Amino acid sequence: MSPIITGLLLAVALSVFVMTMAGRAGVLLAMKGENRLDSIPFRIKQLLRFGLGQRRMVDPEEFTPGLMHVFIFAAFLVLAVRTIMLFSMGFSETALEVLTDLGHPFWAAHRPLLNLYRVYLLAKDVAATLAVLGVAYFCFLRARVKPDRMTPSWEAYLILGFIGGLMVTEFFFGGSHMVSQKGGFVWWEPTTSVVGLGMMALGTTGAHVLGLAGFWIHLTIILTFLNFLPQGKHFHIITGLPNVFFQRTRASGKLGTPNLEKEEFGTATVKDLTWKQGLDLYSCTECGRCQTHCPTYITGKPLTHKGVNQDLKHWLWDHQQWVEEGYGPSGVKETLPEIIGSALKAETVWACTSCGWCEQACPVFIENIPRLIDMRRYQVQVKAEFPPEIQRVFEGIERQGNPWGIGQDRRDEWAEDLKLPTWGDGGGPYEYLFFVGCAGSYDDKQKKVSRALVKILREAGVSFATLSKQEMCNGETARRMGNEYLYQTMAKMNVEAWNGLGVKAVITQCPHCFNTIKNEYPEFGGEYRVINHTQLINDLLKEKRIKLSQVMNSKLTYHDPCYLGRHNGVYDAPREVLKAIPGLEVVEMQRSKREGFCCGAGGGRMWMEEHIGTRINHNRINEAALTLKAAQDPSTPVPDATDKKKPGLVGDYKDKGGTGVVAVACPFCSTMLRDAVNDTGREENITVRDITELVAEALETKSGGATVTPGATVNAKPE
Repeated sequence: MSPIITGLLLAVALSVFVMTMAGRAGVLLAMKGENRLDSIPFRIKQLLRFGLGQRRMVDPEEFTPGLMHVFIFAAFLVLAVRTIMLFSMGFSETALEVLTDLGHPFWAAHRPLLNLYRVYLLAKDVAATLAVLGVAYFCFLRARVKPDRMTPSWEAYLILGFIGGLMVTEFFFGGSHMVSQKGGFVWWEPTTSVVGLGMMALGTTGAHVLGLAGFWIHLTIILTFLNFLPQGKHFHIITGLPNVFFQRTRASGKLGTPNLEKEEFGTATVKDLTWKQGLDLYSCTECGRCQTHCPTYITGKPLTHKGVNQDLKHWLWDHQQWVEEGYGPSGVKETLPEIIGSALKAETVWACTSCGWCEQACPVFIENIPRLIDMRRYQVQVKAEFPPEIQRVFEGIERQGNPWGIGQDRRDEWAEDLKLPTWGDGGGPYEYLFFVGCAGSYDDKQKKVSRALVKILREAGVSFATLSKQEMCNGETARRMGNEYLYQTMAKMNVEAWNGLGVKAVITQCPHCFNTIKNEYPEFGGEYRVINHTQLINDLLKEKRIKLSQVMNSKLTYHDPCYLGRHNGVYDAPREVLKAIPGLEVVEMQRSKREGFCCGAGGGRMWMEEHIGTRINHNRINEAALTLKAAQDPSTPVPDATDKKKPGLVGDYKDKGGTGVVAVACPFCSTMLRDAVNDTGREENITVRDITELVAEALETKSGGATVTPGATVNAKPE
């Protein structure tokens, strides 16, 4: 042991590390401030569960690699104490003697402490052994399996070598002392004992040399590893836990609301990012989980969130002085360039459907969507540069209160013969405001859903009213497209009107309306109890206020809307409603519930052209068709929707699949999937139906009968 060498290694390594980290921290400090110190109990709970507990690592779709990562992570935690011990041994021969010889007089005088130390050594040995298993697994995974989500990287092998080297050198060091002490197998260090027994073949001198080499190699790897971390993707080992702690406390479907009066018009340069968004970039593990069900990646669009994180991070690191001090590459003061055009391409920012899979899958809670929406806000509100087709959407909302631009005076045409009460007409009081939404008011297919929902509500005796011609768009589409000013105008106008009418509860049939009114309107004073139509129908069934009697002997598959399921956690209600329909069998697509695949409409993409790659809605309807086929013919293999390389799910539509119904609970999803049915020539095979329509058909009326003729089936041909 040498205190001089140990001290020198520590001094050099820590000095370099501090200088590197100062630069990395300086970049974060140069970014915008943001309060992430609220809700401390919640943050601690999340840190324990998802940070230290690694809960997301063992999600079902990536259980085995996640478990192996847990083994390695646990080893780092357990061996952190051992590392301190090893450095203390480097400085002190006494520490070396006490910590390596359990027969030392110190332990005889402190028996309880000895027992505790033995338990620790057992935990250390088991953790190190499992870490070696994890290293071997990841080497095999990268070299032989080569999953699509993993980018080939020499850095990954280097880090795996470092981790494996730390564990192996620990075994050699411990084994050499067992040889010198002529010890045998002990229960508190099982793997080290086995290594020690093997090292006896080297003799006392050989074992001592190998153990000594193991000691110094171990310390060198630790310090080299420490300084390598801030240079690459494994920076997350340092920043990951803080990033989990500083995660947002609001719902994933709720965007932050900029103060337009203070000219917060979006993200132009990297200094417009918040420090938390910068920490997100540092924390990206490049695990690729964000792209396994990402609609843009799967269908060949110019966007992967892993790629965005890496592009922005490396731009920051390559221009660190520019960000911190304002000195550009030429060495003189220069204005930072805009992100779009320097670090990212415009088509990358506009490709996102905001489906939320990337954020749901990320083990360190990186917030990708708000960052991209903020970039869109700048492009729209300051640069006026955006896909040309959405100009008419903005104009439609501004002039007619809906993205189609259809006359406001036609808003209630869908219900002209229904004699619906209008909130504020002197009737009531009403329990619910039925917010029909733009699609439910103007889209011919969705009008049928609106009418079906009215039928159900009336049968159940629900007290409700609409706003008739006074209803206006909630602004969600404008916000996701980056037109924050238009969104806030619509939100404030609606909240003021609804509060003036005394609205307390709102029914929606569109998940986008549901998410916006429930999660985003409270910032403007709109505190309402918001319920989606599938939730309400499910409640009515449970309360026996409606009864379904029409038998529908058919198989059906259900498509999860992103803004109902992933962003708001409503997975069970739609399925419970479908299962309540007599004779109906729900068969799940492989990508369902939490892993549900986007239809391609969210994030304003409903209104934009899809020029690059395979159409997202085609990919989804193909999976639905093949799922129905597999359900109808047991000899047909269930399609594997997780492999991007399989053409059957990304563009080869020669197999028309099975026949039946794809059930939806969102007007956007309905439109996208109906278009996909037509585009892929499946009009004779597949019908896209809203859950509400199916319930209305199966509904038993108070007159004593079902509302459709006996023998009706939901897999009839489309109208």
